[in-house]
Amino acid sequence: MSGSTLYSLTREDIPKAVETLKDAFSNDPLWEEVFKGDPDKNQTLTAFFTCPLLYGMKFGKACATSPSAEGVAVWVPGKYADMSIWGMLRSGALFYGMKMGRQAVQNLAIVSKQTGHKRKKLMRNKVYTYLAIIGVFSSSQDKGFGSKLMDTIKQECDNQGLTLYLETEKEENLRFYEKHGFTVLEKINLPKLDLPMWLMLRSPQ
Repeated sequence: MSGSTLYSLTREDIPKAVETLKDAFSNDPLWEEVFKGDPDKNQTLTAFFTCPLLYGMKFGKACATSPSAEGVAVWVPGKYADMSIWGMLRSGALFYGMKMGRQAVQNLAIVSKQTGHKRKKLMRNKVYTYLAIIGVFSSSQDKGFGSKLMDTIKQECDNQGLTLYLETEKEENLRFYEKHGFTVLEKINLPKLDLPMWLMLRSPQ
């Protein structure tokens, strides 16, 4: 990435990046509920986290703090925020999406429908960047890797005059995002899963 200290992930880096994301989100209440009871949860999670990495490589950016992938982030232009079947096919993510169990896919559809609807409403007529995922391996947390990722993403958005939008399902994450200039637009409750999600925005500086 020109002008960035981040490492651009390649397909060869995907296994390492997936392990970072699996570890970073291991105690995430939403994904615990989505994948609850999955008979092969490890394989499903591998497929699940591979999808945004491939999608980001095709339509936006998928980067890590270094080749060791202590931290990983994927962000895409807002017009690609919804991971459509066609987009997954073009990026190669559909193959991995099909490896997930039926119940997980149904639960993910609930999340996608609710967040997608809200995102379109809140960001109507706006050109923005969507931060699809950001995570740091647990043993590397509180060492500045998350901020290293976020600072680069923010600088890119500021240079282009773009709003940055994300969703988070953990209240404890709010402080980190607020430190980086995000504000909460709305707190929603995901139907059937009965879990909260915070929709956040950062205006360009």
